[in-house]
Amino acid sequence: MSFIILETTLEFQDSPTVATVETDKYPMQEIDYPAISICNINKISLLSAIDLAEELLEFKTVQYSVNLTVEKLTNLITTLGNLYHFDIDEDELEDTYLLHTILERGYNDYNVDRLMRRLLPKCRSILWQCSWNGKDQDCNEIFFLRITNNGYCCTFNSARHVDLHNKDSFIFTSKTIKRSKEAGSEYGLSVLLNPQLYDYAYKLLPIQGFKILVYSSLDYPNALNGGVREIFVPPKVEMFLNLDAVSFYSIPNVINYDIKERDCLFSTEQSRTFGGYYSYTDCLSYCRTRDIISFCKCVPFFYPVTPDMSNIRKCNLKDLTCLKKYKERWLNLKPRNEKLMVPFHNTKIPVESCCISCDCLPSCEDITYTVTTSDIPLNIPYLTWNRKRTYINNHSLVHIYFGSPRTTKIRQDMLFYWYELMSNYGGICSLFLGISIISLIEMLYFCIMRCINFVFEPSSVESTNSGNNIPITTINVESKESQTVVLYWKEISGKISKEINLTFLPLDG
Repeated sequence: MSFIILETTLEFQDSPTVATVETDKYPMQEIDYPAISICNINKISLLSAIDLAEELLEFKTVQYSVNLTVEKLTNLITTLGNLYHFDIDEDELEDTYLLHTILERGYNDYNVDRLMRRLLPKCRSILWQCSWNGKDQDCNEIFFLRITNNGYCCTFNSARHVDLHNKDSFIFTSKTIKRSKEAGSEYGLSVLLNPQLYDYAYKLLPIQGFKILVYSSLDYPNALNGGVREIFVPPKVEMFLNLDAVSFYSIPNVINYDIKERDCLFSTEQSRTFGGYYSYTDCLSYCRTRDIISFCKCVPFFYPVTPDMSNIRKCNLKDLTCLKKYKERWLNLKPRNEKLMVPFHNTKIPVESCCISCDCLPSCEDITYTVTTSDIPLNIPYLTWNRKRTYINNHSLVHIYFGSPRTTKIRQDMLFYWYELMSNYGGICSLFLGISIISLIEMLYFCIMRCINFVFEPSSVESTNSGNNIPITTINVESKESQTVVLYWKEISGKISKEINLTFLPLDG
C-alpha cells in the first residue's frame, strides 16, 4: 500500500497536468480567424528596380565613378534578392560589392529595410478585389504590409502593429483580431489576385504566382518554427482553402505549478523579452536571431526585433558571405530534451556546425490551423464583383473560410485535484487494508485518548485518595499477601457521603 501511494504521489509531482479533449463542437465564432499573409513569389518589381537605377545614376558620385547604364544597374539591383535566403555565388561577389559601394555613395549608409520595401511589388497592385464576412471591402483597409520569413507580405488580421516610438519593433493589439461570423466560402475572406507576370525581376522559387501563409494572428510566421501552413496559388485558378482549428488552453490554476512541471509558458510570462506576448514560434525566432547576431553582428531585415535588439544594424550586401557560411546552422534546430526522452547524442557532429539549440517551452494557450485545398481553372475573360465587371488575364481567385461551424477545443487541467488525490489514497488503503475514513477517525480517537490517559493518570490517582475514592486492601488467597486497590466509594453504596476505609484481614488472623 505504501509503495503504490508513493508511486502515485511521485507521478503527480512529475506530471501534475494532463491535456484532454474538452469538446469537438466548440463554436467556430469563438475562435480567432487566422492571420493571412499573401506573399508574391516575385520579391523585386522590375519597374521599381528600373526606377531605383535611374535615381542612382542621377547622383554624381555614382555617375562618374563607374560607367553604368540603367539596364546594367537594374541587373545589379536584383542581387539584393540574395538577402532573402542568404545565398551568393562566387561569380556574383564582385557585382554584389560594387552594388554595395554604389548604394553607400548614393544614400550614405543605405537603409536595407526601406530599400527592400521600395522594390517590393505593392499590395494595391496585386490585390484587386476583397470581401470579408460576406461584405465587399477595400483591400487597402484590411491588408497591411507585415514581415514574414518570406520577407514583406500583404497581411490580413495580424495583431502585430508597428510601434510608433520604435519603428523596428512591434506591439500587440488583440482587440483588432477578427472572427468569422458564419461557416462557408461566402462568409470567409475572398481575394482576387493579380500576379503581374510582366513585372518579375527576382523570384524566390522557380514558379509563378503567390504563396499564402495561414498562422496565428499573434505569431511571427516562420515555417521553420512550425505553426504555419503554406499554400501555393498559381495564376489562372480559383482556389478554396477550407480551414479547421484546434484550440488549446490551460486553466488558471496551472500557472501555480513550476514551469518545469507544467512544461509550458503562458502568454503573460516573459512578455518583456518578446515585446508583450510570449509564443513558442516567437521564442524560436528570438533564439535564431540572437544566434545570427553572435556570428554576423547584424539582423536580417525581415526578422522580428525585440527591444533589446533595437540598436543592432540590419544585414547588408557585405554580410552575405557570413550569412551564407552559417545558413545551414540556422535552418536546423536541435530538439529540446523532454523529461521522458532519451538524450540526443551529438558526438559525431559538432553542435556549432549542425544546428542551433533553443530552450523554448510550448505555449499554454495556442490555436493550430489546418487547411484543405481544392481548385478549378479560371479561364473566363471577366469576373462580376460587387455588380461590376472586372476583366482578368492571369488573375487568381482565392476563398479562405471555415468549412464547419464546430471546432475542437483541448483543455490542460490538473492531473488530480486535492479531493481526487485523497480519493485515490482512500481507494488504495481500502483495497489492501480495508481502511475507511471511519476507521481512520476511530484510530485517531484511540491514539488521542491513550495520550490523554498516559499524561493525566498519575495525578488522578493522588487526587482520588483524598476525595471520593476509597483504598481497599484485598488478599491473595494463594500467596496470603495483602494488596491495596482503589475503589470509588459509590461502587459500595450510593447513599454514604463520607469516606469509608475498609480493610480485609488475612484469614489466619
